[in-house]
Amino acid sequence: MLEIIGKTNIDFLGRRHYAYVFSLLLTAFSVYMWIARADNRYDIDFEGGHEMVIKISEGADSEAVRAAIQKQGVGDAVVQAFEVGRSDEYSIRVGGKAEDAKPLRDKVMAAIKESFAGKGEVLKTDFVGPTAGKELKQKAFWAMVLALLGIAAYVTVRFEFAFALGALVSLAHDVVVATGVYLFAGHNINMAAVAAALTVVGYSVNDTIVIFDKVREEIFKRKDYDLITLMNDCCNMMLSRTIITSGLTFFAALALYLFGGGAISDLSLYLSVGVLTGTYSTIFIASPVVFTWEAFRAKKERKTASASAR
Repeated sequence: MLEIIGKTNIDFLGRRHYAYVFSLLLTAFSVYMWIARADNRYDIDFEGGHEMVIKISEGADSEAVRAAIQKQGVGDAVVQAFEVGRSDEYSIRVGGKAEDAKPLRDKVMAAIKESFAGKGEVLKTDFVGPTAGKELKQKAFWAMVLALLGIAAYVTVRFEFAFALGALVSLAHDVVVATGVYLFAGHNINMAAVAAALTVVGYSVNDTIVIFDKVREEIFKRKDYDLITLMNDCCNMMLSRTIITSGLTFFAALALYLFGGGAISDLSLYLSVGVLTGTYSTIFIASPVVFTWEAFRAKKERKTASASAR
């Protein structure tokens, strides 16, 4: 396997307490962003509202389109170009009721006529009702819960409960932190964000399983071992692989964020953050949680044995 760094001997687990504090701060920040955004945290996919696709033959940009419809009294609209920079087609998302469809269309047409000399048209209009949005929200929630539980069950069967606990904590950490950064960047939770979250869960657990496999392999090789030393050794052995895989994935997601535009940009922002948090949590959260649980279980067994002896 290609290695970009030589043999290392970094005490990852020795720094687990700093990692726990750092992760708690990140989690607190993410929870704060979730609460602070309140009802504005969801896109129309979940809250209900209108989406229009317009085409403007004369060059414009998202800010110009947003300013034009705001002049017509359409506030809090999310305008995205389907291509980065200047584009002919734009998506306009705004909340409202079903009966607001015609007035909204009229205002958008008036904005095109006034600001772009009438060189544009409405290609498509869609409405997501609040009932459908609520149902999508529930399905998205259960998709995430079932994905995490399924992974926990798989890791428990393949390894043991301590490894499943480490994987579950790290995956929950990745989703929470990535969501917090996503909200902080001004984006709203939509189906693209849910798809990105599930992708991050799959990517992160793959990275975690690779290290756990190495740990199990080394346990079979060594008759006498210190768990913290063994897990540190495994993290160091797989460090080059982790950096190469995560680095390539991150730069691919970053390129999509910078040049993808529209919904692709939203999706890739979540993925970029998720790759970083997934790589961090594999080494500094999943492995330390396994060690902490095993140390706690060993201490409890010693107390039980001592009580029985007395």
